[in-house]
Amino acid sequence: MTLRMTLDSINRKIVRALCENSRITISELSKAVHLSAPAVKERIEKLEAQQVIKGYSLLTDSEALGYAISGFVHADVLTGKESEFKQIVQRCPAVTECFNVTGEKAFIFRIAVKSMSELDDLLESLTLICKTETSLILSETVGNRLPMSF
Repeated sequence: MTLRMTLDSINRKIVRALCENSRITISELSKAVHLSAPAVKERIEKLEAQQVIKGYSLLTDSEALGYAISGFVHADVLTGKESEFKQIVQRCPAVTECFNVTGEKAFIFRIAVKSMSELDDLLESLTLICKTETSLILSETVGNRLPMSF
């Protein structure tokens, strides 16, 4: 088991700042947390090494990229079909995230498709291995963010 580093107030400020703008420069970040640039760089490297910071990503607008339909699919996978299900969703470019969860439906996955027929094809490919329930996203109320108390 890996020991996690302590998230003191400076580390929390660094993580918050990087969540708000992962392209912030070390120089700007050092001014914001009142530490030298080398000290901030060292803290970031330690946060990365301890997997507190797991990576940096680009947020995109699916609709602007031509994927007008997005939503969540809840899947109740049939007994013995979990491996096949995982292979299908891992290979499917329309599936942008997939989670194994508690509750009646074992998996929830997020989709982004260009058309209803593309969604229909995806769901059709799953009919022999799981029962699905789909919820389409109408709008986003809360975006990707840190927990409020962080």
